[in-house]
Amino acid sequence: MGKFKDLEKGLRSRFESGCVHLREKGEGPEGEDEGRTIEGCAIVFNRETLLWETASEKVMEVIEPSCVTAEWLREQDVKLNLLHDRSMTIARCNKGVGSLHLEVREDGVRFDAVSPKCDIGERALALVGNGTYTGCSFEFESGDYELESRGAVNGQEQWLVRHKSFRRLGALTIAMDPAYSQTEVRKREWEDLTPAEKELLEKEKEEREAKHDLESREAKAKAESALRLREIELQP
Repeated sequence: MGKFKDLEKGLRSRFESGCVHLREKGEGPEGEDEGRTIEGCAIVFNRETLLWETASEKVMEVIEPSCVTAEWLREQDVKLNLLHDRSMTIARCNKGVGSLHLEVREDGVRFDAVSPKCDIGERALALVGNGTYTGCSFEFESGDYELESRGAVNGQEQWLVRHKSFRRLGALTIAMDPAYSQTEVRKREWEDLTPAEKELLEKEKEEREAKHDLESREAKAKAESALRLREIELQP
């Protein structure tokens, strides 16, 4: 099962959709900066999520509660970023202290943070408030995990990766799309990518090249047309 060794290489990301929102005024503790608190569920326990899928195999993963305990979480340095960009950090919890509040519950890990009064903070408030940013990814380094074979369905091998522990929790990121986007992938080595991520990158590359070729042909045609018109105008 060497292909699953990719799970053990550095930080990976996982996305949860529809889990981020602004806290309503009056819901928070007295004295809190009302209307500026972003909150949501960053990690969901015991929910199967698609890791990758090809014609020959489908791999799901599930995170068990043992991966993140309150004691373990207090030893982590976790940032809250926008759009997978580490230069756009709006809150931080360093070993249990900071502007980012994390809470382990029965169903997962919740977070909340008062958005700072700066350009990035205002952007976060506006785009979470209007529903543009609705999801949250989290970066983690795999620890212990088990592989379960579920047999084959229509010739496609079915697998489940069951995470038992994390080595590290890196960052949370507020976003509208999964972390397996081109922006995130640029920060990772090619050999660390899953087959699905590599396939997505190749497809995006082909689409960009096709678009560029089309635009180049259109620009060349317009230039040639303009040149012919100019030649006609200059004829005696």
